[in-house]
Amino acid sequence: MSKKTSSVPNSSPEPSDEIRLIKTYLTDEELEHFRQILLKRREEVLRDLDILRSSLSEESVEDSINSNYSMHMADHGTETMDREQRFMFIARDERYLHYIDQAMDRIRNKTYGICVKSGKPIPKKRLEAVPHTSVRIECKQTKK
Repeated sequence: MSKKTSSVPNSSPEPSDEIRLIKTYLTDEELEHFRQILLKRREEVLRDLDILRSSLSEESVEDSINSNYSMHMADHGTETMDREQRFMFIARDERYLHYIDQAMDRIRNKTYGICVKSGKPIPKKRLEAVPHTSVRIECKQTKK
């Protein structure tokens, strides 16, 4: 059984799993729908990053003001742990922002909704749940 390569969507809402796509099977309206979802999430992540970064800078100012006062070791440990946790949240959000930007590029290139590993279409249900995804669930599960 040979696999077909197609850039033209077939008449069913989602192409069969046997077809390897070059261009998206989604309509321009559907692409715009996902673009709007991604833009909204991007905005939320940027806002969260702003809050996290400003809390770190405010904390460093407070640390310099309070440096003359002695601090209990447990308090110092808690503050250090909180700071490290914020750095981890910043790194996580920056990684998420990168995934969103890659998805936006795929929308612009009309390759959104195509699994980068298998070339098969990513079901719309998965795109609704995880709009920044670039792989089918099967490929994601085999990675683990």
